[in-house]
Amino acid sequence: MELAADLIKRRSGHYDVSLVALLDVSGMKIRRLTQLESCVNLLELNLAHNELRSLEGLPALPLLRCLHLSNNQLTSLDSLPCLPLLEELTVANNQIRSIDFIELSTKLPSLRVLDFTGNPLDSSTSAKASKACPDLFILNGEALTLTRLLAEISSDDLGKSSDATEGDGPVEACIELDDGADWSKDDDIGMPDALPVTVVWILVAHRTVAAMQAHTGND
Repeated sequence: MELAADLIKRRSGHYDVSLVALLDVSGMKIRRLTQLESCVNLLELNLAHNELRSLEGLPALPLLRCLHLSNNQLTSLDSLPCLPLLEELTVANNQIRSIDFIELSTKLPSLRVLDFTGNPLDSSTSAKASKACPDLFILNGEALTLTRLLAEISSDDLGKSSDATEGDGPVEACIELDDGADWSKDDDIGMPDALPVTVVWILVAHRTVAAMQAHTGND
C-alpha cells in the first residue's frame, strides 16, 4: 500500500489535507510515501509498524515536530529530508546498520529526542550520537544531561582524587533529585517539561584540596 491523499483524508478526518496537523497511519502496511507534500501544517506523523524500506517520498515538511518510524524495514536514514523544526525522531526496530550523525544533526537542527534501539548498530553508536548532536537530551529513552556531566570527570581525575583523599577526606559526588518536577507533557509536541534529574551537583573535593596545597606551597 502507498500513502496517498485518500488515505490521508480518511485517517485524519480532513478533506483538505493542508489542514492536517496530526496524522496516524501506523500499522497500515504502507510501503511507499506519496502526496505528503500537501500536508504543510503537519506537526506529528506516525508511520510506525509499516513496511517502509526507505524514506523516499517524505517531503521537507516545514512544521513537523515528531516523526515516528519504529518497526519498519528501513536500512538507512540517508533519504531523510531536512526537517528544521523536528524535535523527536524514533526509528527503533528497523534494519539500520549505520547512521551519519553529523549529517543528521545538519538535517535536524532542532532534534532533542532520538531513539534507534533495536537496530543492528555497533556499541559506539550512542556515544557518536551524543557527541555529534550536543542538543539531544533524551537518547534511547535515557536523559543525557547527567551522563554528560559525569563524563566530565575523567578517569584521570578519579585517579588523582583517589590519591588526594588520603587524609584529606573523600571525593564527594552528590545528586539531588527534584521530587516536585512537573512531569506533564506538552500537548503539541509530547515533550517532557522537566528532565528526571533537575538539579545535579558534582563536587570534586580533590580539586579544592589541590588548590589549597598549591596556595600553602606558595606561602
